Amino acid sequence: MRAPSLRGQVLGGLLIGALVTLSSRPALAWDPATTHSGLTERAISASKFHATLAGQLGRPLGAFEPLRLDADALGPDLARSFKSRLARFDPAGGYRPNADGVASASAWVRAGSVIEMTPPERGRHHFLEPRKRTGLDDGPGLSGMLHATRLTLDSGATVRESMTGVAFDIEGMPALDWVWSPRNELGLSAFFQSLQRAVSAPQATERETALVRALLALGATLAVLEDMGQPAFVRNDFRAEFLSDDAGSVFERFVADTYGAVALPSPTPKITRPDIDSFFMAADGKGLAQRTQQRFFSPGTLPPDTVYEAGEDIADLVRRLNQALSFPSPEVTTLDVRQPGRTGYMEHDGDRVLAYQRNGNKIHFFLDRTVYADCARHWLPQVEAYAAGLVDHLFRVRLAFSMEEKNVSIKAAGFAGQPEPGTTLHILAEDASGARKEIAQAPLQHGNAVTVALPAGMRKIAAYARGRDGGGAYVAVGEVTVP
Repeated sequence: MRAPSLRGQVLGGLLIGALVTLSSRPALAWDPATTHSGLTERAISASKFHATLAGQLGRPLGAFEPLRLDADALGPDLARSFKSRLARFDPAGGYRPNADGVASASAWVRAGSVIEMTPPERGRHHFLEPRKRTGLDDGPGLSGMLHATRLTLDSGATVRESMTGVAFDIEGMPALDWVWSPRNELGLSAFFQSLQRAVSAPQATERETALVRALLALGATLAVLEDMGQPAFVRNDFRAEFLSDDAGSVFERFVADTYGAVALPSPTPKITRPDIDSFFMAADGKGLAQRTQQRFFSPGTLPPDTVYEAGEDIADLVRRLNQALSFPSPEVTTLDVRQPGRTGYMEHDGDRVLAYQRNGNKIHFFLDRTVYADCARHWLPQVEAYAAGLVDHLFRVRLAFSMEEKNVSIKAAGFAGQPEPGTTLHILAEDASGARKEIAQAPLQHGNAVTVALPAGMRKIAAYARGRDGGGAYVAVGEVTVP
């Protein structure tokens, strides 16, 4: 037998070492089982989610309504995918459905935020550098091969897939492109389509499963937005954040260990934005990705260690450091390096965002638990506020029903600005067996009700409209029981 080449021996050794080193490293992004679940739970609790389900969708228990995911109604491919991913959940997390596929509405949203990171390479599409609107771009390197090898263990990718970059080539779509992508089975396209089917599908089982899928997609979209509050995701910092430690992100581990899923700080008041994209980034600079990037450092975007000569003017030192930064903000403002060995902190808007220490004539910059604590304590409530605002934005257009004798009138409200003309309101009736069929269509007009005659023997009237207004895409849905 021919002996392996030196290159083959080296690569083989690296592969074995990678398998040993990376086999226990968790997926990137906030810890799904604790942090994402907790952030999402607080967001939907602070939003109008409960009221929307109870008032618009005929689910009297709202967020606590038990809903069943039916594999036959979902389709075989998605059913197999979701079943295998949901089966990985720890039942103690409170979001894994029971053996019959039943969970509460809020649990399905939390499940979506967790399932978004299963398999873990989905996290490569959670990066967004808002100045350039680009995603993860790490470039070629040995660490990329090692990370791909880890995914061989985590997601079942073959070694060939990993080595050729099929499993994870350390590049990804920008987060905004990912949430809108038709390739994303848990993105906004799936949310809107499934929410429409939650009232329009002919059979009750189909409608309930469609609502579950819409809630899963809602949770997954919130998870992507929540990652915009993690500095590494908005500063294109993959290597230093996720590959420098055998257990992945030190910051994310700190947050998971400190708060778990139930002890996260409460959200600040909901943040309202003009459209979906602006929750991530916008021209006014107030998207979550922009605010996080401007406020916090990440391990790979720190000021470089620098030599400080005794007597050097601190202003000159600060100027030198700022010229070497990867991003224009946050800037180094002032330093106190008089006492060697002492850890000092630089603040930004009241948060300690940078630690530093002088040893001899060298100044070393780093992030520590004090910095992580300030970031988590003061920024996670902002992340929750953005997520709660997005929930309300997605459900902003409401349908109000009124019954009078043998007629039902339906009026749409909650538009962001004027709705685009040409949107159709579809009206459906449900018989005693639970089957629904469309009985009328009418142009949807802001402020004007559409009135139709009630068919005999119908027990429910439902309606939906899918269009655009000043806030972008929307799906308005509603149903009411006939007296």
